[in-house]
Amino acid sequence: MIKSNDDFFSRQSKLTFPARAGKQYLIEVGGESASDTGEGVISINCDALSDWPSNDDCSNARYVGDVKDLPYDTTCATFDGPGHCFDTPNLWYCYTAAVSGDVTVSLERSVISVDTMLAVYDGSDCYPMLDALIECNDDFGDSFDSQITFKAIAGNQYLIEVGSRIDEEAGPAKITISSGAPVSSNDDCHNARPIGEVTALPFDTSDAKFDGQGHCMYSPNIWYCYTAACTGRATISLCGSGFDTMLAVYDGCQCNPGQDDMIACNDDACDRQSEVTIDVVAGRQYLIEVGGYGSDTGQGVLSVSVSCDAPVRPDLGDAPDSTNNYGTTMTAYSAPVTVQANFPTVFNGSTGGPYGPAHLNAPTGAFLGKKITGEREADTGADEDGANNITPQADLSDDDQGDDGVVVPLRLPHCEWATFDYEVTVTDPKIDLWVNVWFDFNRDGDWDDTIACDAGPAQEWAVQNQYLFDLPVGLSQVTTPAFLSWHPKSGPAGVWMRITIAEKPWKGGSNPGQNGNGGSGPTTKYAVGETEDYYFIPDKVPGADCPLCEDVNGDGVIDVEDLAALTELWLENCF
Repeated sequence: MIKSNDDFFSRQSKLTFPARAGKQYLIEVGGESASDTGEGVISINCDALSDWPSNDDCSNARYVGDVKDLPYDTTCATFDGPGHCFDTPNLWYCYTAAVSGDVTVSLERSVISVDTMLAVYDGSDCYPMLDALIECNDDFGDSFDSQITFKAIAGNQYLIEVGSRIDEEAGPAKITISSGAPVSSNDDCHNARPIGEVTALPFDTSDAKFDGQGHCMYSPNIWYCYTAACTGRATISLCGSGFDTMLAVYDGCQCNPGQDDMIACNDDACDRQSEVTIDVVAGRQYLIEVGGYGSDTGQGVLSVSVSCDAPVRPDLGDAPDSTNNYGTTMTAYSAPVTVQANFPTVFNGSTGGPYGPAHLNAPTGAFLGKKITGEREADTGADEDGANNITPQADLSDDDQGDDGVVVPLRLPHCEWATFDYEVTVTDPKIDLWVNVWFDFNRDGDWDDTIACDAGPAQEWAVQNQYLFDLPVGLSQVTTPAFLSWHPKSGPAGVWMRITIAEKPWKGGSNPGQNGNGGSGPTTKYAVGETEDYYFIPDKVPGADCPLCEDVNGDGVIDVEDLAALTELWLENCF
């Protein structure tokens, strides 16, 4: 039985109870005695409420630290639990003590019709036994509000149950939990506290000072260094804290991190508290910065949890491709003349190729850089970063937000040897990996060509099946083998580049001999890896920073022969 009523108004009955959508309730109607029978009317009204309390059940107790005037409402709550203190609609909190000593829990009603009830239990087990009940309180002092002060031990958890004296006195109120403030030893980034997965770890920024670069916040802050136990998705949360928080997470625990190291920054994810979810790699460390909005400080709780299922992140490139799903010609270069793009990016198995390299990544074993964003096709369908890699209808490309593997700037001297560095994240060290790189040296809209240089052929397939082995789990920086590069004699110009990492070598692509085949992928797709495309202007060529280093003999190469030509000119004109 949920409720019963005899005379609510005159001699008729009425009752109000919380109901859940879709649940059935049996209503019994009768008279005060066996002889009281007759005709009547029944009315049933439902006031729909959008927010059912998330901590209505003990098993879903809300984790909190010290809080001040945290609002709650038992109007729509239901009763659960052993009823050691009361059996009215109740809500549950799980409090983690920041320090040892007295903790005071107080309830303040928001409307006069509310009469609060409060119970505190030792431990966080649901449901608590009677011997775990620390104290039960109805009215504290001369008010209808409730308050309990109890002895707490730092790090221990305590269940707090809030409700009302009778069902009809449920409603809105505020809860305040106060204790002595702990001293932060991790106030400075260099003293970041090492942690793994934690639940409701208490902290206090009241006495902290700001340090760092201010990439996400400028408030007093504290620091943690989290080491991932497995590869998957980690959630870092400040939900349940007692002030308006800010939260940032950085790749690696080096101090002070740069803007490029910041993975996430969040202000309000759960009311005024912060929470982020990021990809993590087993054994890798992540720097967590905790602070407040503006100059806000206070006490709170930090929770870190991880799902060890590696994320599925299918990936394709983002260079312009005229063999797209819209049949629209795309542009590789718009000046000095318009050049059609024939880069194989879109997979589209119905076109006959060339097929863009597609990586299934179920799960992801390795990828370029620190992050990878997923998409199942380059120009259609859902895309994790919000926009398709290319938009043929608008002639837009280079829109994959996960391209971060190449270490810039790149130098591509004319007909000279070059190398560059790139980064690789490995999550499965048992996978063999090959890296291939293409440059559109002659700016003709494909990666198919070979250009003659005095030192030999400059192939647009510049890095050919670089084999990576013994890379550790986590992030590594790799240097390419040397390759002969080329750029226009008129000076640096924009160029399209592709770098692909996969579990198999490149063996001629999907359509050997066909225009636009360079940089293509297998028709069966790659199992793992990533393809990143870049449009950039190469950095200055060797000698550009030195006015004495000139191509004196005009052969397009700065070398010892230019010294001989300069000497000859000097002898002719100065001796």
